[in-house]
This record gives sequence, C-alpha cells and structure tokens, in this order.
Amino acid sequence: MSAPHVSAWWHESLDLESVNLKYGPRVDGIEPTRVFVIEHTKRPLGWIQWYLWSDYPEHAQQLGAEPASAGIDLAIGELAMTGLGLGPVAILEFLRQIVFAEPRVNAVITDPEENNLRSLHAFKKAGFTFANTVQLAGEHFQRRVVRTDRTGLDRT
Repeated sequence: MSAPHVSAWWHESLDLESVNLKYGPRVDGIEPTRVFVIEHTKRPLGWIQWYLWSDYPEHAQQLGAEPASAGIDLAIGELAMTGLGLGPVAILEFLRQIVFAEPRVNAVITDPEENNLRSLHAFKKAGFTFANTVQLAGEHFQRRVVRTDRTGLDRT
C-alpha cells in the first residue's frame, strides 16, 4: 500500500496503524468487504477485495450501481510485476472463482480514478466497459465507472 505507484491512487494515510485500523476488520470478517492476497508463483504481490454495493449504498448511489452488483479494488504492490498482464488475469480469475460464485451478483462495477490509466487498462483487458464519469462527494478528482456483467464474463 505504501509503494509510490500504489499510494498515489489511495489518498489516505498508509502508516501501519492506519492500515491495520482500516483493513483489520475486513481481514477478520467483521466488515462486509472481503480481502485477499494476490499471489504469483506462490509469492504475494498484491491484494484484491470485493464487496456488495448494497453494503455501501451512498457510494453505490453516486456510481449508479444497482443492489445486485459488487465492487472490486486491487493493487499490484510489486512494481517489477506491473505491466506484465497480471492485473487482468487476477481480475478475471477473481471474478470467476470468488465474486460471481455469489449467485446474487449480476454485475461488477468499480471506479478507478480517471488518471489511473494502468488500472483502467487492466479492467478494459478484463472485459469491463466504460459506464460513466463521476466525482464523488468530498473528492477533488473524477472517477471512471467501469462494469462487467456476469454474462460478459462468459465471453472473455
């Protein structure tokens, strides 16, 4: 989370205590967001999380995310492992194995910052399409809303 190529997009304090306060309840299963480690050749290189938009209705409303949709976020923390195509592979496998294994999820909608071209490219390669541009309340930048439907995953 503190690697410069990752922290540039998170806009939050990333000291160990802050990370533990935010992500600890997710890891412990107390909060509805579920977090995972991304591994490649049995080596951790990033993290990925998913959540139901119905658990975050204010954010969902700003994105136009319907209740039967989920959101995901991820980061490849090892700079040397970026640009190798691992992001789209991680996204697709995560959707197939985890997110769409939940029968009530019909779509995945996420909202990377519009200047986060690496993230947007990974989602596009994973079959996501552009849905909208939004600026969330309290933020000074715009986000690109991208989505993929359960049926779209069958085509990738």
